[in-house]
Amino acid sequence: MRRSGAEGTLFRYTSKVVLVGGAYYVAAILGLRLALIERNVTPLWPPTGIAVVAFLLFGWRVWPGIALAAFAVNLPISTNGLAAAATAAGNTVAPLVAATLLVRVGFRREIDRLQDALAIVFLGALVSMLISASVGAGTLMLSGAIPASKFPAAWAVWWTGDAMGVLVVAPFLLGLLQRPWSGSLRERIELGALLLLVADVSVLVTNTDLRLMFLVIPFLGWTAWRFQQRGAAPAALLAAGIASWAAAHGLGPFQQGTLFEKMITLQAFNATVAFSSLFFAALVTERTRAREALERSAAELEDRVALRTAELSAANEWLNREIAERHDTDRKLRQREGQLAEVQQQAQVGNWEWVIPEDRVSWSDEMYRIHGYLPKAFPLTFEKAVEQVEEEDAARLRANLEAALARGRDHDLPPSEYRIVRADGAERVLLGKARLSVGSDGRPLRMIGTVQDITEGKRAEREHRIAETLQRSLLPDRLPEIPGVLLAARYLPATSDLEVGGDWYDVVQLPNGSVGLAIGDVAGHGLRAASTMGQLRMALRAYALEEGSPSQVVGRVRRLVRMLVPDIVTLIYLVFDPESGTLRFANAGHPPPLLVEGNGETSYLEGGLGPPLGATAHPRPDIDVTAHLDAGSTLLLFTDGLVERRGTSILDGLTRLKTLAADPGEDLEALCDHLLGSMVTEEVSDDIALLALRQVPLAAEPLFLRLPAEPQVLAPLRQTVRRWLREIDADPGIVDDVLVACGEASANAIQHAYGAKDGLFEVSLVLSDGAVEVTIRDLGSWRPSSGSGRAARRGGLGQRLMRALMDSVDVDSGSEGTVVRMRRSLQVEVDRERTRAR
Repeated sequence: MRRSGAEGTLFRYTSKVVLVGGAYYVAAILGLRLALIERNVTPLWPPTGIAVVAFLLFGWRVWPGIALAAFAVNLPISTNGLAAAATAAGNTVAPLVAATLLVRVGFRREIDRLQDALAIVFLGALVSMLISASVGAGTLMLSGAIPASKFPAAWAVWWTGDAMGVLVVAPFLLGLLQRPWSGSLRERIELGALLLLVADVSVLVTNTDLRLMFLVIPFLGWTAWRFQQRGAAPAALLAAGIASWAAAHGLGPFQQGTLFEKMITLQAFNATVAFSSLFFAALVTERTRAREALERSAAELEDRVALRTAELSAANEWLNREIAERHDTDRKLRQREGQLAEVQQQAQVGNWEWVIPEDRVSWSDEMYRIHGYLPKAFPLTFEKAVEQVEEEDAARLRANLEAALARGRDHDLPPSEYRIVRADGAERVLLGKARLSVGSDGRPLRMIGTVQDITEGKRAEREHRIAETLQRSLLPDRLPEIPGVLLAARYLPATSDLEVGGDWYDVVQLPNGSVGLAIGDVAGHGLRAASTMGQLRMALRAYALEEGSPSQVVGRVRRLVRMLVPDIVTLIYLVFDPESGTLRFANAGHPPPLLVEGNGETSYLEGGLGPPLGATAHPRPDIDVTAHLDAGSTLLLFTDGLVERRGTSILDGLTRLKTLAADPGEDLEALCDHLLGSMVTEEVSDDIALLALRQVPLAAEPLFLRLPAEPQVLAPLRQTVRRWLREIDADPGIVDDVLVACGEASANAIQHAYGAKDGLFEVSLVLSDGAVEVTIRDLGSWRPSSGSGRAARRGGLGQRLMRALMDSVDVDSGSEGTVVRMRRSLQVEVDRERTRAR
């Protein structure tokens, strides 16, 4: 890979060298046709302009192409190879010096500033070309090509040719390399006509004995005024080229006089052409930019004035309407204006520039305001600019800066957040972005960037997290663990609203062993909706423990909403009996539950739909609807945020949900994630609550329960044990005996192990070798028995009952708790013998 990259770099470099050398050679062959002294001194030398442009575009590394091309051109017309090499060296060094000087003074290739025009005229042409003229003319004299008496004339012609090559050829080439012109057809025709007019006038004034060459200047100015450098560069090239051709052929003003005088005339004309074209075009460009900037500023000022006027007008109208409360109105108006000014300042993004070699930093006015200063309050250095940054963040910024400076190339620094502490002690969080610019030698030159105050955004993020925490605190922190029943839930807040919502769900274990499931949606968002949701959730829990019918529970919640809560609420409450698989539910305006059978068939339970809570003053009584949930089937309860989207029907969402849920898989948690990931593919405009329930067989593995030592757990415990025994096909008589013995042992653990303290006890049932092994374990200390004799030794009536019902009972009490182990055979014949023995 490294070798391939090196070969690619070498190929690109070689291509540039060959391209530059070829262009130089072709231009030189054409330029020699204008030679005035020997065969190698011309009044216009285009290759010099090509060389300057090549160094500006590709850097100094392309010098071999220029040097070789210059040597190839000069070798046939020089007295010997040494003279050709010396001349080629001068032709290479002069443009390199010109390009270096131009880069040092910040020359822009567009030549759209007056300083750019001055730089290319004086530094690029007049000063730098002294080198090539001196080397070239001196080489001619020293090699014997010309006598010493012709040295001044040869030097003048050489200097004129190279300088004119820079002045007229380089701007033209730089103009060609600019981005494509987007001028209209009319403008293109106008430019072509002006260039043709410049050429005609130039030919006319250089082919007459009259001194009329000045007539070209107005047309050059016209072209520069209309099209700036895009027109000035080719116009100057045409005029200078025609004049140089006339001088080479002794036409018009160049018929008489010495060669030196002709060169002075030509140099004066070409210099005037270049000066007037470049300077006037740069002046027009700067003036145009200044005018456009002024127009933009005027437009922005007009918009601000209009906005301010509208605000003041609205404030005045509001003041007139509230004149009776003048004092309060004035206070609110002042507060409003202060807030408006603060918001306007905080919305601004400050920009800055750091001139690295000079350690000079400049800030925009908004940068000063962001840091708590008056605009232009003091001059800046780098150290002054970062003095407010927190020490920890300052170290990180300095490390990032040092790494960026060490890279040695132009690049964008990654955005960075940091904190500052203002002089008044206020801490702000800022987001900085920067770009580093380096010179051709890789040294850092300057860095520019922007800073945005994101303190309020960070605060909003924190408030959003608080809102989410509040939302989740109003929902169940965990779902109950119910043997034979799998539960999973998801809640997804709306992404377009930072407030809490009113969607909720709940799961309640009922005293009779059934499971109550509820899901609802309070209209609206915010603390009011969340508060309403919390009240209804607690009320429904209480009603569910008191009422056995879902319709009665929903009816009581409906009355509560009508009396106390001025909101619209949808609700579905469902009671599931794990032992029988029966579902009973009542629906108050909520999307129907989705039943997914084990074979993948799906259907919505749409019966018994009543109006939403709070929607009508005297609704019809709520009714119960009954369904059945087989083992392996899944029930999905959800809010409308899952299936409703802007621009689409909710029926489409319900249909799509049925399709996605048709393959529920074995993992209920994965099913919920799959449904959310598939149904929610964009920003969530409404809260989403999803509750899933699945009945699974109990007998597939041993039964293990860890329960609080409280009397209310006995009923659900008996139901779970009964279901497990039935699933292993135990005889009904054996089921009853095991239930009584297990209930008695559990009641003893609740009553005797912990007293008034809270505690847990464990129940496990294992099928082993055709018998059921039951273990009841607690971690408490039993109170000593007050009995005596045989009853005390046998553990009282409870233990006698257990021993009568089970094949074996073993009680092991110690400092770490009590363990009751019981065993009962499932063989019916053994059970009959046991019954006769009683």
